[in-house]
Amino acid sequence: MVHFALLLKLSERMASTQSILNFDGWGGYQQFETTTGLGRIALISGILCTILGVNLILCLQLAFLHFGLLSNDILSSYRFWTDDALQMAFQWTVYVVFLCIFHLGEFFTTAIFNPSVATADSFMVNHSKAYTTAALISWLEFGIRLVFFPKSNNAYVFMVGLLFILGGQICRTWAMITCGESFNHYIQRDKKDNHVLVTHGIYSILRHPSYVGFFYWAIGTQLILCNPLSTILYGLAAWTFFSRRIVYEESTLRALFPGDYERYSSRTYVGIPLIHMLSLSSDDAKEE
Repeated sequence: MVHFALLLKLSERMASTQSILNFDGWGGYQQFETTTGLGRIALISGILCTILGVNLILCLQLAFLHFGLLSNDILSSYRFWTDDALQMAFQWTVYVVFLCIFHLGEFFTTAIFNPSVATADSFMVNHSKAYTTAALISWLEFGIRLVFFPKSNNAYVFMVGLLFILGGQICRTWAMITCGESFNHYIQRDKKDNHVLVTHGIYSILRHPSYVGFFYWAIGTQLILCNPLSTILYGLAAWTFFSRRIVYEESTLRALFPGDYERYSSRTYVGIPLIHMLSLSSDDAKEE
């Protein structure tokens, strides 16, 4: 009964958080009640920029402390702030900085290169309840490690995570810019007048670069935090999501661009391990 009550409470908390992110209850406030309202867009960007600025300053201060460019006399009276705790605090600020950059980048890249579909949802902060839940669980894991296991860190894991995040962010942003008006955060089942099959730039190598970027970016966020459990869970959850989405989207694209997409897919890569095999098996099943 205790476990059930705890799960129920957690579920209610997740629903409450998602409700806030979705601006539920803002009816009557014209600039906030819809996803195209300028008030909603301004508020989200303002909050993200504030969080980004605060954590960027803290990140630089912690880096200066680490390299001895700032005196740590202020922290010396606080026994909690050991070198290990300060390292974890630095990792957290780096994580938050890249998290804010990702969400701000999602909106502004869309607003610049595909303005007709840019809304408050383009920030992707309210991506889904699953995304919100995964983030909260990873924060909880990091908090537990900070209090009880501050030595459970690895500089090499952090650096790998940094490479994953940078590579993933560049890959996704490059894909959104290259795709332009053909890019959408949601799968298009009907062909719009401005919807073309993009095969140049990064799309000449990867046929789903925005998914590839998000996949490795998501795993990188947990490697930066050195969260062992969340790294595994993020990897499994992202792979499961994209394995289903890519197989479905490829079948949709084959219907929208018959012949052209088959030729295009034969010379490009999916970029996420093993999903290419799922796509091939799906094609074989349809042919049978």
